[in-house]
Amino acid sequence: MEPANENVKDLWKKNSVLFLFSQNISLFGSSLVQYAIMWYIVLNTQSGIMMTIAVLCGFLPTFVLSPIAGVWADRYNRKMLIVLADALVASATLILAVTFLMGYEEFWLLFLMYAVRAIGTGIQTPAIGAILPQFVPEEKLTRVNGINGSIQALTMLVSPAISALLLTVTAIEMIFFIDVITAAIAITTMLFFLHIPVHAKALEAQTNSYFSDLKLGLEYIKNHAFLKLFFCSTQYSSF
Repeated sequence: MEPANENVKDLWKKNSVLFLFSQNISLFGSSLVQYAIMWYIVLNTQSGIMMTIAVLCGFLPTFVLSPIAGVWADRYNRKMLIVLADALVASATLILAVTFLMGYEEFWLLFLMYAVRAIGTGIQTPAIGAILPQFVPEEKLTRVNGINGSIQALTMLVSPAISALLLTVTAIEMIFFIDVITAAIAITTMLFFLHIPVHAKALEAQTNSYFSDLKLGLEYIKNHAFLKLFFCSTQYSSF
């Protein structure tokens, strides 16, 4: 683990609060949309095939992209990767909201949204896992990860019910806008209030090829039983 900058260490509590706030408010908005789309498909099609297509669109891009994005998290600015992933999903959600408001309500757009969201998750998740040690002291890392996991679990627990309730009182387009707003809050917080220096490897000239780094990472996972299990479970739960 690379040593953290002393000034960042002094501010680790503030950075942790801001980071957890930004990521979990974004997760809340994303979860509302994720379940709203699911309820919408179920209520309007009552088709298992349609739900299967939605699940595949929401799972496969993350599964394919996560190993690649793990290399990106090592080679590039992690904060910007998180911001760009949030911006990608928010932009797609905004476009979807506008098209629905215009009366173009096609299911293929919802499947496309699931795929775009899965791409964003595939980019964001490795970057989040890698960025925490940059500003959280090693002895506090388990605690911060535990708090983050608890908040995420609570969010995922209440999101289906809140999403279903919102669908009974408002149009799905309004739920889309909630995601756009929460993403904007998260991006603003990350860019202007969370100060994290770029990690050392991202500042260096890359001597290894991209595929060499990817191969090394896959071999490392392959040779560790726990990491193989963890990686597979993470991909399964990403949807």
